[in-house]
Amino acid sequence: MATIARLLASVGHVERSPRKRPKSSYVPFVRSTAMALWQLDAFEYRTLSDQVVTVYQLIDDATRFDVGSSAYARHENSGDAQQVLAHAIIVYGPPKEVLSDNSKAFTQLRGGTIGIVEAYLASQGSMPITGLPGRPITQGKNERSHQTLQQILKANKPQNLADVQKLLRRYREHCNQRRPHQSLNQATPQKAWELLEAKAAEYLMKRRISSSAVERADLVISKTGNILNKLTDRHVPDMDRESHQLLVRVNKDNCQAYYRGKQISLPQTYADRQFLRTITEDEFILSYPDTAEVVLSFPLPMVALRVHQRFVSSYSIRGIQLANPTKQWSRKAAEYQAQYVAREEDMPEVFDYR
Repeated sequence: MATIARLLASVGHVERSPRKRPKSSYVPFVRSTAMALWQLDAFEYRTLSDQVVTVYQLIDDATRFDVGSSAYARHENSGDAQQVLAHAIIVYGPPKEVLSDNSKAFTQLRGGTIGIVEAYLASQGSMPITGLPGRPITQGKNERSHQTLQQILKANKPQNLADVQKLLRRYREHCNQRRPHQSLNQATPQKAWELLEAKAAEYLMKRRISSSAVERADLVISKTGNILNKLTDRHVPDMDRESHQLLVRVNKDNCQAYYRGKQISLPQTYADRQFLRTITEDEFILSYPDTAEVVLSFPLPMVALRVHQRFVSSYSIRGIQLANPTKQWSRKAAEYQAQYVAREEDMPEVFDYR
């Protein structure tokens, strides 16, 4: 073959050193929004006490955010995989799709049956999908995460399952909140999650504003009495917003705020107003854009007792503060805050975020 190649090159029929295909021509496999697709995969690890544990990794495809890595003291199976998904969905809500390989622990559709994982995802409104058999590159993000996690396990040498679980919690916190990711332009997965969520909320807001443009007045009076012309995100004067801030509008038909895939219900007194949403490392804040007066805030991470799928009742959020609340909202908030005090006394380890 080498001789043929030299002969063809000598008469000009082929290039002697053909240029490689540029990397920019490759289209990466990635979703554009958070919660659009989760990737699920697992690997086995043997501890120092010779205990074999299975580590399940569940990451968001668009942001590389680890939504639920966990370990179990059994071989890979559908029951544990379903529990991993259930725990993550309780915290973040169901994604649109869940991608896995063709392991029987994750999917049994190719065998003509419906497994526990498929049935559970269907009940949550999520679509289970799989990569092509023998093509693990489809789950490349998860395979790469396996390498990093395996290096951490090898370096720390866990003695048993409990040690593995502790390392997984440290790994998730570090990778989600501290470790910059090259494919995310050196942002952390948590920052990427918040940015994509904010973009999605902004897009939805613009769609709703444009669809109701006929019903909106051209003249808007702010709380301070100033006249603002067509108060939209591109007409707010002298606004110096930071990267973690977003101008959002609350509509009467959808009186909600958004945080990490959750829809937080707001009192109807907030309807048809515009707020500046600020998310810091330890607090979620809604404020008036013209006066900077805080109208709603609660500490992060968000903890709530009344959650239905993606919907969160604002009065059930731990530590929430609301300006000018209604009597009914105040009564409900006081009941839930009293529950938090009682639970914190009974289970202090659950509320320790240090």
